[in-house]
Formats: sequence, structure tokens, C-alpha cells
Amino acid sequence: MAQDVSGHVPKPFWAGLPHTNIHLSTTPDVLHQLYQGVLKHLISWCQSVLTEAELDRRIRCLPRALGLRHFKNGISALSQVSGTERKNMGKILLACLVGSPMTESGITACRAILDFIYLAQYSTHDDETLKYMDDALNTWDANKGYFLRVGPPFDFSDNEQLQHRNVRTFAYRFRQEGLASV
Repeated sequence: MAQDVSGHVPKPFWAGLPHTNIHLSTTPDVLHQLYQGVLKHLISWCQSVLTEAELDRRIRCLPRALGLRHFKNGISALSQVSGTERKNMGKILLACLVGSPMTESGITACRAILDFIYLAQYSTHDDETLKYMDDALNTWDANKGYFLRVGPPFDFSDNEQLQHRNVRTFAYRFRQEGLASV
């Protein structure tokens, strides 16, 4: 009964179908996959490494600037975060990590994910911008081990691995669907 309720699919129906890639059945979605998914995880990892209180302190200390939201109480107290708020968090995250106990490898991993998120929002892509996206993900892959070593036991669970595969398909989908200009 527990298996019936959990939604666990031990062998999906498409597993034996040739030329089937389930990750290509969904459209790339910047808001839900990148901001509400990947960036949300990245912020929680940074909070685990720095502590929520320290990251909030650094956010509160940022000077007001045109085009940036000032989170006067930090971000950890926010309960329901909109896409716009998450996007604004991404704009200031890297600045909050400078001078923190996070090593260069951790900051590089964060920068790589943020670079990818911004690149994915280009209205058109060519081979050069798609290479930038691939380079950003390769930089993330080369440096994400920092979070595994330093933070609490991070579980790159099945859901996070699925999300990572979906993110990896962004550049591929842009090429396949003709969203990249030549």
C-alpha cells in the first residue's frame, strides 16, 4: 500500500522505448526550474555554510542601490517567496559571499550557477552563448564539491539530480528547437 501512495515509479513506462528522453518533454522554464528550483537550493546551501543569521546580516548591510531590492530584514524570515523576490535575491547573493568564510571554490560554484541563470534568459542564442552556458555548468560541476565537503550532509537527491538534468537540457533544447540563432 505504501508504494501505491508514495508515487514511486520503479520502472517507468518509457524506460524501454528507444529514442525517448523524458527530459525533453517539458519546455525549459526559467522561473520554476532556475529561480524557484536551482537558486532556492543555492541560497539554502549558502545559508547552511554561513548560517541564516550571518547571510541575513550581510544582506541587511548592503547599501541601497538603484535596480536592487533592499531586504531590510534579510531573507530567512520570508515564507512565500515570489519569482520576483527570488530574482532579486540572485542579484545580491554573490555580493554577500565576498569576504565570508566561504572559499574561492564555493564562491566560484555560486557564480557559475548565477551566470547560467542569467545566460538562460537571453532572448536568442548562438553557438557562442550556448558554449557560455555549457562552460558555466562545467564550472559548477568542478566546484560544487565545496558544498559537499563543508556544509551539512547535502543530499543531491533524486529530485535535485532530475532538476540538474533538466537544467543540463536548456542549451540542448535551445539548439534542437531552433531557439539559437545562427
